[in-house]
Amino acid sequence: MVPMTYADPTRCPGCRDHLPAGVDRCPHCDLLVRHALAQQLFATLTRADRLVAQLRTEHAAVPVPAAAAAAPPPPPVVPGMAPAAVAPAPGRPGLMSVPRVLLGLGALCLLVAAVIFLAVTWSWLGVGGRTVVLVGLTAGAAGLATVLLRHGLRIAAESLATVSLGLLALDVAGAESAGWLGDLPAGGPAVATGLVVAAAGVAIAIATRPPLVAPQVAAALGALVAYAGAADLSDHPLLVGHATLVVLATAWLAARRLELAVLAGSVALAGVVVWSITTVVALGTGLADPTLRGFWVVEGAGWSLLVSGVALLAPGLLLHRVPWLVAGGAGAVLLATIAATAPAIDASARTLAVVAVATTAAWVAATAVVPARARAIGVLPAAVGALLLAGLLVVTTTVAAWRWASLGGPFGVGAEARIGGPDPVTEPLVAAPAAALILGILVAGRIVRGPVSGWLPAAGLVSGVAGLATLASYPVPLAVLVAGAGVLTAASLVLGVRATTDRGRTGHGLAAFLLAATTCGLALPSAALTAAAALATLCLAVALHLLGPTPTVRVAGGIAGVPAAGLAVVAIAGWGAIDPSRVGVPLLLVLGLLALARPRPEVEVPAAFLALPATAYAVPAAGDVGGSLALHLAVAGALMTATGLLHRERRPAVAVGGVLLVLASWVRLGDLGVSAPEPYTLPLALALTGAGLWRLHRDPACGTPTALVPGLSLATVPTLLWVLDDPVSLRALLLGAACVGLAVGGAALRWSAPLGVGAIVGTVLVVRELAPYAGSAPQWLWIGLAGTLLTVVGVTWERRLQEVRAAAGRLGQLR
Repeated sequence: MVPMTYADPTRCPGCRDHLPAGVDRCPHCDLLVRHALAQQLFATLTRADRLVAQLRTEHAAVPVPAAAAAAPPPPPVVPGMAPAAVAPAPGRPGLMSVPRVLLGLGALCLLVAAVIFLAVTWSWLGVGGRTVVLVGLTAGAAGLATVLLRHGLRIAAESLATVSLGLLALDVAGAESAGWLGDLPAGGPAVATGLVVAAAGVAIAIATRPPLVAPQVAAALGALVAYAGAADLSDHPLLVGHATLVVLATAWLAARRLELAVLAGSVALAGVVVWSITTVVALGTGLADPTLRGFWVVEGAGWSLLVSGVALLAPGLLLHRVPWLVAGGAGAVLLATIAATAPAIDASARTLAVVAVATTAAWVAATAVVPARARAIGVLPAAVGALLLAGLLVVTTTVAAWRWASLGGPFGVGAEARIGGPDPVTEPLVAAPAAALILGILVAGRIVRGPVSGWLPAAGLVSGVAGLATLASYPVPLAVLVAGAGVLTAASLVLGVRATTDRGRTGHGLAAFLLAATTCGLALPSAALTAAAALATLCLAVALHLLGPTPTVRVAGGIAGVPAAGLAVVAIAGWGAIDPSRVGVPLLLVLGLLALARPRPEVEVPAAFLALPATAYAVPAAGDVGGSLALHLAVAGALMTATGLLHRERRPAVAVGGVLLVLASWVRLGDLGVSAPEPYTLPLALALTGAGLWRLHRDPACGTPTALVPGLSLATVPTLLWVLDDPVSLRALLLGAACVGLAVGGAALRWSAPLGVGAIVGTVLVVRELAPYAGSAPQWLWIGLAGTLLTVVGVTWERRLQEVRAAAGRLGQLR
């Protein structure tokens, strides 16, 4: 028999009838056969043919299990039924399936209700009553989970198993509170609770087949709780951390042998957490006494860092994976480097800087010469060293900025003023080498491409910028600092002119713009220096905008010219001692005229963005703030309207006037004392939701998250933020009712957006309602009822999905 193929170019993929050559539509079913989607469908069918061929080759070698042979065929899609109505395969429910959302929220509500109930009734239940309640709830949840699992309701079993493990933790806490566990020291209850939960989770995972997922995750969480308690209980937290890592590694191997994949992954993640905490504690302990003796004594951090480094090699060795071994070796080398160089922290700042520069330079050199396969071992310590040097550079630059800021505000001193202020914290002379080494690790580690020689000019410019910070660390005149920045700008321009590639010209041209902006910023304390620097930058920007060698440079020239012109206006006004309240309107006029004269995005966008700070600069200085604000808004509106009228392609600029009016109305609402969020958010939310519903009606292929999430989020999240501060209020009640309505309505309509928004916001609201339970005892009853209702609905939903799947399977067996 000739095997059937799915991908047949001579037949229509929709009706399988013969397809004439060269047609765009099937003559039998009118299906588009030349569409892009038809091409994707043909590629998918071709892949299906290859998979069928592979199955035929594997048929003789792989026997068919009896259970698989007896399994019914997959359920067909019933005509008229939404795809969401067909349940996923048992044991692998979708992450956002309706039963999972409902049962998860129900389990959370039951646990919250149990905690509130016990907290409210604990004082008058007595020892016997407490025991009966706790044990009864735990046994009932575990028994119900077992019954549901036997009936094939795995999602419900997962939910109830989670509830039973949570109640088991409460059992241990209650036993300890009643004194049944003896007089446990600090940390003892956490150890007992964590071990009991971990053991129960492992036992449930082993006893169920296929194993439940929640108990495996709970086992790892219990191990973390036990580790936290043991660390609090012991006087040697580092020893506890390393011992816990050994235990977790053993548990990980056992889980892999028992084929408990989720448990193995959860234990591995717990091991990462324990390793991270132990390493951080070791670093903190070592930095508390960074002397050579204090770092390497029994309670020091040196030995612990070395052990943590060795632990990083374990995954690669156990799994026999070379990339993991290389990554672990990089981390081990990093920790060893830290352990070897950390005592330098106790020395002077100059010694620390020199050690950091020497160590990082050594690793940069090693990274550049070692084989590519082992380069990652040196890249990590070199990168961390570069981060440390970056920190030193930031400190040096910050202190230099403080010294520069000590000159006063803008336009407060003359050009001859000297830089003073606080003394340098670090060694300023290492700033330039540190900047060069940071660029060196990027080149040596192949993080940036290109030959090393091509990056030498960039290294020189970066070192020059760091040299400015070095220069500002000493009492030099401000004019010298501005002149140094100008020299760097000129050097960058020369390099750009001499560059032989567009990439080089563009890079150095952009660097020149940045350096010119730096020059203007450094000149700010002096109005004369600022005016000179801004006018020079404006001339440079205009020249490059009109005559630049590359499109990128020309665009950058247009962008830089606008703020340069604005700064020149402000500086000239400051030099002439003009009242600041009179500067805003001329500044807006200059910006607007530039946009009118050069209607290009690189000019218009910066002009529009600078209009706001121009207004904020002048309005507060006016005697009549309201009148000044009205004047500036009128000028800005007139300029935007003129732009839209004079240039046909800028017609949308007229709408900016409407935006300004909306902002004005919001300011007016604030003046009237409206402080609640709903008057601002609900109208827009209703408009967005209505637009989303209209799109759903017009476009059946559109999903509800795209159409409805913006409007529903705007309608609920701002109110939720308000409710978090006042949980017991009418607003909270209305929000809760809205969340329940969204969740139930989304589940009924099979729309994920209202279901997800209602479930998420409702979950946050329920958790927030846990806080004031002591003052309002009846809340536990309502939350418990909500959890019970959601659990029942989830169980019923899952059961109905199973019935639909079974009915569809029987339908597929009919002829």
